[in-house]
Amino acid sequence: MWLKPKMQKIVCIKFYEFDITLKFKKGVKNLRLRVSKDTKISLTLPFYTTQKLAINFLEQHKEWLKSTHEKIAKNLPKDDEILYLGKLYKLEFKENITGVNIYEAKILAPNQKSLEKFQKIKAKELFSDIMAKFLPLINKNVNRLSIRKMQTRWGSCNCKKGYINLNLNLLEKPVNLIEYVILHELTHLIYPHHQKSFYDFIQRVMPDFREREKMLNSMPPNLTA
Repeated sequence: MWLKPKMQKIVCIKFYEFDITLKFKKGVKNLRLRVSKDTKISLTLPFYTTQKLAINFLEQHKEWLKSTHEKIAKNLPKDDEILYLGKLYKLEFKENITGVNIYEAKILAPNQKSLEKFQKIKAKELFSDIMAKFLPLINKNVNRLSIRKMQTRWGSCNCKKGYINLNLNLLEKPVNLIEYVILHELTHLIYPHHQKSFYDFIQRVMPDFREREKMLNSMPPNLTA
């Protein structure tokens, strides 16, 4: 019996003050440097790329890496804080309360599990309401809406099946930015590409979408729609 060759290898290195995970993967053609929401850094490379080339790439992007890492670390909520619809709240857990309560400056929850359940329910309600607003303009059916945490994208669309996938972390963003991501994914049901016709349609529906897109991309984590 033939064994399948390894599809990837992982190497952890120290680059100045940063701990970086190098991910050598088969099928990857370009180098991709990423700073995740929790400030972890990874560099994905073609499988047979040398570690020396990886270091050279990091040197070339050192200033971007430092500024991006600093920006994300600065905006990262503390353990007792939470972002909800673009606003930072103080987070408190109290075992003797029922459900999650939102006040002017704080959110109270009985435990982490209840908070996560609340987030999923609110995300489904809000995302569904926004979709309902845009769907008459799209004139296509959404056969499934999936909401989950994603590492690299704000959302995705399977235009053939009519499936829309949205990142649960969108709940942290202001509503106008959530609207842009949802419209972006719904538009793929009509235009399964990023050509001019795709953006022309979004422009007609949301004239300020470029400003919203720029604002979204300026906020950590730097994901794509």
